[in-house]
Amino acid sequence: MATIPDGAACYFCLGEEEDEEGKPLVRDCSCRGDSAGFAHLSCLTKYAEQKCKQASDGAVIDFREPWQTCNNCKQQFQGQLSLDMASAFVSFAETTYGHPDNNKWDKMKIMESLRLKLARLSVADKPRIEKSELVNSLLAMVDQTKKALNMNRWIHMPKASEEYAYYRMLCGNYEAFAYSQLGGMLMLDSSEEGFKIMITHYKKARDIYNLVHMKDSAQRMDTVISVLTAEKQGANDEDAITNSALQAMKKMYELTLHTKGMDSEDTIRSGLFYAKRLRDANHCIEAERLVTQLATISRRVHGPDHKTTTELVELLKKRKERIITVFLENKQFQALRYDNDGEICVVTGPITKPRKVDDERTHRVESNLIVPGYGCAVICHGLVSASHLNGELGEVKDLKQIETGIRLAVHFEKKGAKSAL
Repeated sequence: MATIPDGAACYFCLGEEEDEEGKPLVRDCSCRGDSAGFAHLSCLTKYAEQKCKQASDGAVIDFREPWQTCNNCKQQFQGQLSLDMASAFVSFAETTYGHPDNNKWDKMKIMESLRLKLARLSVADKPRIEKSELVNSLLAMVDQTKKALNMNRWIHMPKASEEYAYYRMLCGNYEAFAYSQLGGMLMLDSSEEGFKIMITHYKKARDIYNLVHMKDSAQRMDTVISVLTAEKQGANDEDAITNSALQAMKKMYELTLHTKGMDSEDTIRSGLFYAKRLRDANHCIEAERLVTQLATISRRVHGPDHKTTTELVELLKKRKERIITVFLENKQFQALRYDNDGEICVVTGPITKPRKVDDERTHRVESNLIVPGYGCAVICHGLVSASHLNGELGEVKDLKQIETGIRLAVHFEKKGAKSAL
């Protein structure tokens, strides 16, 4: 949430003070500058209500957009503001469209508000009980709507018909989404039974997406199932979780990039999660390049102070760290640079957990006494049997102590180059 500078005013009512409810100006989007984008929550809500009333039946995006997206920067609200707007959306929709004789589009407007509130709760990591109540309400509305409209054969209607379009939105946007949320709520349940139920919910969501021909969403569910299954199987097999889960995360990122474009917040966040997975798998070079690209995009789209940008910048800072072990001391340090034509490595440390940078000191260590850590980016020199790889960039994949010191297994980035010791 941005600090309110002197002279900032609500861009709706132009008021500089608190609103009638005593609440201050808010701004948590991608608006930049000292005063742009500030508004009262009550003014944002009134504006969204007006836009909703202007939206025509079936225009679900037009109905939802003012509740989730800033009218100035056209980017989604973040943090507490996004949750406050979603909560206001639910109250407005239920009050306005929840009357006994509401039509099918009125019902869908309420379901759309529940969907947005659920999505915001997932981001905010709120208590499970509130999510559970919303999911149950959403599934109950879907079921009630299907029965009230006798929709059994709507899936077989011509694809250009209003009936088919409505059924597709009802099942894909709300029913399948609700089951995916049920799956997500069991993420922290480590029991065998909890895992089985979680996967069942995700498979239910996938099957519904396939039924209504939402192939991208179905593929996303398949990816989630693959990641979770790999993690479960990999509990005692580190390679299984590394390879299977990494490929699944890559597919998810590429799918989001393809469907939503590189400037989408969803793409940036998906790339962020993939980059973290790359680092966990010691693919540090690829992770660093991806985070560099994502940070540049986020800075352009959202500005330097946006939560996503700052998170990426911090992650990039960590990705650029080269962590090594000083052989004789068996302690970790961060390598800074080489001196004396590579004979001396300048390091800072030793590194403690949690790390206390202020307590670290700079040291000069003979280069033949440092051992790069797993995943550390290196450029090899002095290779004899594989001299063609001298000067090539690679990553440390394994290390083994021998009588004369340490041997490192390096996987080179150069296409077609085999790993070398």
